[in-house]
Amino acid sequence: MQIHSLIILASFSLLGISLLLLGFLLRNKSRRFLGKPTIDNIYFYSGKMAVFTSWILLMLKAIFPKIGYVEVPPALSWVATILVCAGSFIMICSFFSLGTSLKVGLPDEETILKTNGLYRFSRNPLYLGVFIINIASCLYFPDILNIICSIYGIIIHHKITLGEEQFLDERFGERWREYKSRVRLYL
Repeated sequence: MQIHSLIILASFSLLGISLLLLGFLLRNKSRRFLGKPTIDNIYFYSGKMAVFTSWILLMLKAIFPKIGYVEVPPALSWVATILVCAGSFIMICSFFSLGTSLKVGLPDEETILKTNGLYRFSRNPLYLGVFIINIASCLYFPDILNIICSIYGIIIHHKITLGEEQFLDERFGERWREYKSRVRLYL
């Protein structure tokens, strides 16, 4: 197995371990991980599945480098590997900045507005990390199914982001609007 493949698999392993740790933390605090979708359920869950399908295809390509019909130059594989590492790092930092506020969807319970960590530079670093990994997946495994899943997943997650931002505006009012005025949506 090539080194970049091992690095990609290690990045996903760290991402998975981080999510498991936060899942245990949420469970110990009696918090639910699933919240209310911000958009229609079909789009919400199909967008999540599209993103995860792209990630699974990326991992399969890392494990089985011969799959696919496009020969990817080694330099492009390394660019994708660096992007996977960057996206994973951003996501892990975002997970821990959110702590028990982390949800798939909108929370039912009271939360606080998170503006520390990476949230000082991006209002949505978690989704930024997702987008970076999906772009990396398309570079590493430029299969038409992967590209379609990634594009669809990114579009749907952008719509999810807009719905979450509307929720935050309603919940936090002026404090949210002040934060929004000085911090960009993604970058």
